[in-house]
Amino acid sequence: MIDFLWGPRSLIAIQSWLGDAPGWTLLAQVLSLLGDTACALVLFALVRWRAGRGAALSVASLFMLTGLVDLALWELVDLPRPREPGVVVRDDPAVSSFPSGHTVTSVALFGWLALRGWIPRAVPWLVVPGVMLARLYLGAHYLGDVVGGLLIGLLLLGGYARLWPALWRWGERRPFRFFASFGLGMVATMSSGVFLFGGDRRAWQVLGFAAGLVLGVLVDSRLRGDTSVRAPRVQRSRGLALGSAVLLALLVPAHLGAAPPLQGLLYFLAMLWGALLFPRAFHLHPAERTVARPEDCPPFRRQTTPPSF
Repeated sequence: MIDFLWGPRSLIAIQSWLGDAPGWTLLAQVLSLLGDTACALVLFALVRWRAGRGAALSVASLFMLTGLVDLALWELVDLPRPREPGVVVRDDPAVSSFPSGHTVTSVALFGWLALRGWIPRAVPWLVVPGVMLARLYLGAHYLGDVVGGLLIGLLLLGGYARLWPALWRWGERRPFRFFASFGLGMVATMSSGVFLFGGDRRAWQVLGFAAGLVLGVLVDSRLRGDTSVRAPRVQRSRGLALGSAVLLALLVPAHLGAAPPLQGLLYFLAMLWGALLFPRAFHLHPAERTVARPEDCPPFRRQTTPPSF
């Protein structure tokens, strides 16, 4: 069983079965993005724009949790990447092969969105296998790495679904300065690690993600939302299209050969746009208009306005 999961024969067989048709590598790279930092940022922004700040924070917190678990396991396991003869390596990350971080992230994030009813429940069943096959086709992981990533993602998702309501209630009782100190301290620690010990593109991306998240949410929480005016449907649709276009304009260059520090800057700007600038500019404040569920309420202050639909 160990040879089957972490041996080259199963990986070679899967790559042979998938073939080497033109465009397969590009397709696999695109599918891999569904388990990457870029996808987490886009999902955060879309949830923020459609369901509110509290709901988006649940997505961002889960992504940060998956990143911490991945980092800990990469340091503990330190399994080499596939290098055997016959294996076609199209992607060669510098971290441990176990677990597949893309698989962990895709399972956790898309599973969470499906559990909350924000996407159809069929979506994770399509996305996760696609990400797993993409990582195998690119030769970045053994079969056991993606299977392990699937199980770890499911465990994180189950635990997070149980703990999130309690964490939210606990957070409601904390003052603003607690979140400011925690968030800024986290970003300072991450920055020190990246600058002192170096970091690959993913480290810079996560740093930009975290810095934009902390700054955007802290500033947004101190601004009084416009709870009496909501943009018409046509204007909101145009706004969402514009917001998505700006996100793509910032994220696409980050994946076209930009240096890691520049990628971090672009991710910072994209997160700041999604968390603060765009929602404020287009009056996207659904979180301030409903108290249906804890994750739909804004942080740092209690909701007092009655539900309005």
